[in-house]
Amino acid sequence: MKKLIITGAIIAAIVAVGFSLYGFFNSLNSQRVQYETNLTASYQKNQTELDTYVKQIKEAVGIANLKSDKLDQVLRNAVSGRYGDNKDAAGNRQGQGGAFFSAIVEAYPDIRGQLDLYDRIAERVFSGREAFKQKQNALLSEVQAYEVWMNDGLVQSIMIKKVIGAPTDLLQARIGTKVLRGQAALDQIRLVVTSKGTNEAFESGQEEAIDFGGKKN
Repeated sequence: MKKLIITGAIIAAIVAVGFSLYGFFNSLNSQRVQYETNLTASYQKNQTELDTYVKQIKEAVGIANLKSDKLDQVLRNAVSGRYGDNKDAAGNRQGQGGAFFSAIVEAYPDIRGQLDLYDRIAERVFSGREAFKQKQNALLSEVQAYEVWMNDGLVQSIMIKKVIGAPTDLLQARIGTKVLRGQAALDQIRLVVTSKGTNEAFESGQEEAIDFGGKKN
């Protein structure tokens, strides 16, 4: 009888530990799913934001019906940071005659006779770029929270990386038709887009800065 009681107690203890471990791993896995699905969605949203800004800019200045892939790309480049926002000594933004102006004229030659239209486009572009920058910062905050969760706590971090295996393929970074998963996706998402447009921008995360007046920084 004593042996049966001891055996029963051992079995009960094992079952209790098993349920405890299951709850622990299940909780970690649920957190992983939440982090990775949120990061995937946020990254995708940031990519589509560039196209949204282009549409809003064209609608705001009255050229929504103008179909020009080249002009759209110029606007994407500007919103994503290719053209800087330097100002002169008087605090005025350097505009006509700069690199951005040249790119606009090349993509939309008719603007030469509508310089006021260019000024309105420029104002909208740099307003959109600031909003885009804020979304990038928010995305980086999500990345930071995910990495803290993965690395915080000796036991927990080992369980997350060695048992659960985070980051998993649920974490994705889509760039056009290209899809990165797992660690490759995390590395890609971690890049802050500071230049270039849409897919190329999100793929490289960098390019030399060109100020609004055409001077390289």
